[in-house]
Amino acid sequence: MFGITSRPALILALIALVVLVFFLVRRFLRTLGKKIPDNASTWRLYLRGQGTVLFLFLLGGGALSWGSWALARYEPGISGTEEGGQLIEFRDVNPSEHPVYEEVEAKSYRRITVMTRTTAPEYASATVTLYDDQDEKNRSEIKRIDSAAPAWSRWDHYNANRNLSLVIESSNHSGVSKATKVDVLVYLSTK
Repeated sequence: MFGITSRPALILALIALVVLVFFLVRRFLRTLGKKIPDNASTWRLYLRGQGTVLFLFLLGGGALSWGSWALARYEPGISGTEEGGQLIEFRDVNPSEHPVYEEVEAKSYRRITVMTRTTAPEYASATVTLYDDQDEKNRSEIKRIDSAAPAWSRWDHYNANRNLSLVIESSNHSGVSKATKVDVLVYLSTK
């Protein structure tokens, strides 16, 4: 925002430059013999006391706001140095005989996008249930995606866990044929 970078060395260099220019201009005006008029003595007193305190508080507030902005982007346990992501594909999965269980390691990614669709038979239906694994013993359901042919179903999730478990099973709705081919795409993103 406003072209300000997040590098502290650059910001400190700019502050030092402004202070240096201020002192150079002040020295230049003194060498010319220009004095501050007598009616400006109240400003001089203000700048030496209350104005300095105000400037220091403004500078401290700016530093705190910059620090909170810089630390808001930091999330422990997630590496932000590499960019991009990983696409994991489960194509032509057959859940008609028994549910299919899949595990995805997602601990170093920030966002998860899951897309599902059934491809066979023509108007079949399937359900993809997603579980987050906080550790090996604790697992909780986070989403059920009903997938029907031919459209894709999509779900986006902010990742705060280690693994993602998928259970792909044919739908139990009456009057709907069971899916024999299901595509599930899991995109893991570092952004």
